Amino acid sequence: MTRLKRNTLVLLGLLVLILAPPAFAQDATGDAAGWSNTFVLYLLGPTLDGTVGIGPAEGDVSLDAGDVFSALDGAFLGIYAGEGERWGVVADLVYMDLSADDLSGPVGILSGEVGNKQTTALGSISYRITDHLRLLAGLMYTDITAKIRIDGPIETRGAKTSESWVDPVVGLWYSAPIGNRWDFSGIAQVGGGAGADLAYILTASFSWKFGKNTSLSLGYRYLDFDYEDGSGLDRFKFDMKEHGPAVGFRFQW
Repeated sequence: MTRLKRNTLVLLGLLVLILAPPAFAQDATGDAAGWSNTFVLYLLGPTLDGTVGIGPAEGDVSLDAGDVFSALDGAFLGIYAGEGERWGVVADLVYMDLSADDLSGPVGILSGEVGNKQTTALGSISYRITDHLRLLAGLMYTDITAKIRIDGPIETRGAKTSESWVDPVVGLWYSAPIGNRWDFSGIAQVGGGAGADLAYILTASFSWKFGKNTSLSLGYRYLDFDYEDGSGLDRFKFDMKEHGPAVGFRFQW
């Protein structure tokens, strides 16, 4: 199966996860009156810390939020959640396009440049266990286009590759109101075993309602990927932690 066909099937699977629960709710009730929607569009100020390796070329990446914004060529980060009485769906999309020349080798005598275009799409079905706790289960699709150039004392080496993989993901979502205008939300998800060795997604946020259907969200997000595949010239390694404060707007209807 070609990479294009595989990616298309994965995206169709994620769409089924997103669209099936509302359709089920509508069939069961005769209308969609019991379905609520939440969309959060946010900005992340991430710190990137990890290792990118392509074939024999490998470099450590350490960028704070200021470095990331300087290297940012484009980004989109958003979360959609829809829920009926018990069942619901969560769709989480992270897209970042970075290029930086702040790469250093393990012995301090190497320098170079690294580029990383990353798309992470997570689709989950949710089931409400209690008034404040939901169980999540779904799939996470990750696509990385990476390039690396290492300038050494003798020669310069460079490589570019594109990799994509899919992992099952499970987690918990806790949310509770704090007074009339504030609420807290925390999501913890873990996946891996099919594509990545391990992946974590942790999110905690406080939201302040300033309008009938709008809120300001302030929180912190942590993503951790541990992926390595292939050997020799075909080897690709993406061992990266992406974490930092997040601010966004939440819309509910």
